[in-house]
Amino acid sequence: MKKEICAILLSVAFFGSCSFDRKGDNAPATIAPKSAKAEGEVSAAKPVATVQTTPTSAKDAFDEIKVTKKDCASVDAGDNAVLARHSFPLDFPPFVNSCFVTAYNPEYDDPPMETEFAIYKNGAKVFDFPDRFNGVEFGCWVDAVAFEDLNGDNLNDVVVAGKCSAKSASYNENMVYVNTGTGFTTNPDANGKLSELKRIKEITDFVRSNQQIFF
Repeated sequence: MKKEICAILLSVAFFGSCSFDRKGDNAPATIAPKSAKAEGEVSAAKPVATVQTTPTSAKDAFDEIKVTKKDCASVDAGDNAVLARHSFPLDFPPFVNSCFVTAYNPEYDDPPMETEFAIYKNGAKVFDFPDRFNGVEFGCWVDAVAFEDLNGDNLNDVVVAGKCSAKSASYNENMVYVNTGTGFTTNPDANGKLSELKRIKEITDFVRSNQQIFF
């Protein structure tokens, strides 16, 4: 009887063990999902277009600004008034991007006497023309101005047709300012040869024909 009981128990244990193993064999396989990092590694990265720009420096920005006739007419000339019709922007050396400014005593506006002319840059006077009106200090004014290369050295010279008052009538005080590359010089004695000339073209024609006097 004991042997039969033992045989039954061994059979139950055997079949139970076999059933457990088959259940384990038939269990569905599980697949681990791909992580986001893994997907990122497989997919190709899309190229991103970039545009590089070179910023303009403050100096370059300033150099691009061109002085206008309106700017020259707005210069602060102190106690004097700016004569706009005889004030001009300059675009040649040695004072590029500056102003030729004519100013006068506002107490004498017809004609505009006690006239001065100088070069201004960035609102400040940077050059005073020597021997204005060939040394005459009172009662003179500017009648016309021109900027021309009179001797073929590729530097523009300055021609000023001036007048001064006298008891009987006004007379001419014309001036030629030679561009040296660093400033302007004049010769009052040479300018005396121009006293009978009234127009800019007359003055420039005479200077070109008599360069030995002025240069």
